[in-house]
Amino acid sequence: MEKKPNILLILTDQQRRDSIGAYGCGYPATPTLDALAAQGTRYDCAYCNAPVCTPSRASILTGKRLSGHGVYNLFDILPEGQRLLPAALRDQGYYTGLVGKLHVSGIMYESQRRNPGDGFDVYELSHEPSVLLDAPQNAYGAWLREHWPEDYRRLLREGRDWKERPARSHFSAWVSQRSAEFIRRRDRKKPFFLSMGYFDPHSPYDNYPRESEGLLREECRPPVVSPLGEEPEHRPKALEEIRRLQCRTPHARFSPEETEQLRRGYFAAISFLDSQLALVMDALREEGIYDDTLIIFSSDHGDMLCDHDLLGKGAYFYEGCTAVPLIVKYPGQREGRVERGPVQLNDIFATAMYAAGAPEEAPPESIPLQRGPVRDIAVCEYRGCSQMDLGVFPRPVLATMIRGERYKLNLYHDTGERQLFDLAEDPEEQRDLSRCPEYREVMLELVLAYLAEKARSEYRENASRGGLDQIPPFSKLKQRIEERMGTAGAAL
Repeated sequence: MEKKPNILLILTDQQRRDSIGAYGCGYPATPTLDALAAQGTRYDCAYCNAPVCTPSRASILTGKRLSGHGVYNLFDILPEGQRLLPAALRDQGYYTGLVGKLHVSGIMYESQRRNPGDGFDVYELSHEPSVLLDAPQNAYGAWLREHWPEDYRRLLREGRDWKERPARSHFSAWVSQRSAEFIRRRDRKKPFFLSMGYFDPHSPYDNYPRESEGLLREECRPPVVSPLGEEPEHRPKALEEIRRLQCRTPHARFSPEETEQLRRGYFAAISFLDSQLALVMDALREEGIYDDTLIIFSSDHGDMLCDHDLLGKGAYFYEGCTAVPLIVKYPGQREGRVERGPVQLNDIFATAMYAAGAPEEAPPESIPLQRGPVRDIAVCEYRGCSQMDLGVFPRPVLATMIRGERYKLNLYHDTGERQLFDLAEDPEEQRDLSRCPEYREVMLELVLAYLAEKARSEYRENASRGGLDQIPPFSKLKQRIEERMGTAGAAL
């Protein structure tokens, strides 16, 4: 039997695709990820299933769309019947581990108990570095108490207000150190699966180690994408409400200098994270298993970073929010490749199961990346799934992004509004083409592709939910089936 590869899944939080050197961003120093891309496969058209943490991560770790796993909102709880990727891999003989963020259920749930179908042998969870440090499920808090008690006490006092935290006790350092230890102390009789969950570069944007600013290349600093290229009177009302209530118009809140410092902190956090990830790559090489490991790097969604006068994530489908990095180094791969076809984050599940030799154990809507790009479209869904569910926003927002080879169509279902962008000619998405008559056929084709995919997935998820009855004996269909089977049997 062919030896099964180790599988390393690395997920950052809120990291947009255009934040890494391998994707053309020279501002942060990302030599570790750049080297991984140079030896692996870089996917240039990867999209999250939802532009918010919990539903996106549930899609990654179940292999399903939102309608398949039932996690729509930021604080939803994954249904008990849903099994995660490590549970499926453990069935295939894998030794499984988690270090860092999981977040397939709400933070309060996961801080107190485990998801029943998580499947981890080693479970070192922490949602983020600043809150609930004393919760039963907070391994980072326990690590701080043991190794850095002074930093632990300061975090208890200041929480998210503690800025420019030391590298020694930083969350990214903890994830990397504990992951490297997992690799070195693993059960060597089994292949391993390890899920690494970094919190950075998620907001707040000012808790990075000060020295990591020195890794930035100011001459390569990307400019803020202005909303001025859009026609204000044609912006979707749903999007304007979100901008006003959730993001509170960043350009009105922050001076240009404050905006740049916010963005500087975001990219400095990425540089520091990259430097810590090098510890894990070193551990793989020192153990002699780097070439034998399937390494998958991605993020749950992006961050607008004041582009288009928006901040963070939510029901907006600009590239900064929905387009994510996806770098995969397959076992034995040494030369870089680039794939430009649409892929979705729920494809990670099938990719891992394909590597483990059990592709049939993946949900049908998850497609193994080893088969090459086979999607016509990538879909990102927002179903009232962010802070707005806390009462900030007057109603849920229902919206869908459909990304084809060249065009992207955004539909706001509750208001009937839409946006259409030509990403080849307008990569900054400043010219909405949805009102141009000559693009009606483009929009129709994208909608039809989405409806066809939706119909197939709905049938797979819901058909025969109550089971199948027997065909009644008086049915002519039953007679025809029996006759056909009899003929086929005779032929055999």
